[in-house]
Amino acid sequence: MNLVALVTHLSPDVNIITFEVMDSHLHVIAEGPPPGANDWFGQLRKRLFRYYQSTGRVRDLSNFQPNIIPINDLSFLRNSIAYVNRNGYLVQPKFTPFSYPWGANRFYFNPDARFRQDGHYQDLSYDEKRHLFRSNTIEYPEMHSLVDGYVSPVNYCNLDLGESLFRNARHYFSLISRSVEGFQDIAKLLGDRFFCTDDELFIIIRQISKDKYGSSRPDILPPDKKRELAKMMYYDYKAGVQQIRRMLRVAESDVRFLLGK
Repeated sequence: MNLVALVTHLSPDVNIITFEVMDSHLHVIAEGPPPGANDWFGQLRKRLFRYYQSTGRVRDLSNFQPNIIPINDLSFLRNSIAYVNRNGYLVQPKFTPFSYPWGANRFYFNPDARFRQDGHYQDLSYDEKRHLFRSNTIEYPEMHSLVDGYVSPVNYCNLDLGESLFRNARHYFSLISRSVEGFQDIAKLLGDRFFCTDDELFIIIRQISKDKYGSSRPDILPPDKKRELAKMMYYDYKAGVQQIRRMLRVAESDVRFLLGK
């Protein structure tokens, strides 16, 4: 995550609104010219490659390429920010919107997180600065604050701009907790696997059951209708066997039978 801070500092044409680092990729919402975005990513990949080299680990980063998607619509921009900010804790349920540590998500509409700091970059020794960025490059704003061993995203993300795109905090949190269908479209666009929580999936399936079968209780539907819903959850919403079992209140063996597995 510190590489994101360094590369952003070295790329003045790119204004980061939010980002989130995942296990195998990262999502970034930013404004700036496309050449600047490509340069930003190129620097990130180059420095990441050097870091792996320095640790003796061989990594093929040829497939680590940017997928730059223009955003020209306010609604899509809001949904995209919410999608990025909730992605980490949705994939890893042990986290929350306020605790996933590898991104700007926990600083949105959270004044306590914004003001927190464990020190400043200037407090670090020469070797500590090199270790922080995994680089010989240590020229960086001295007064940028540190949190949990990272440069705080407060210093290099335009959180004020990001927050101003929403009507208020309640509007933002309603999107990261409920705008399920919009996120599914974004996930498909980005090539991500989309995950729903039990509550989100239940809301979706209950509505589909009501509209399609005339009952808002999918658990009481006949077997042939449950089979249709099970396949829809599995293929369209990427639900696992255990999640489908909970939604339809059937045994695991019955779910596998419904899915033809």
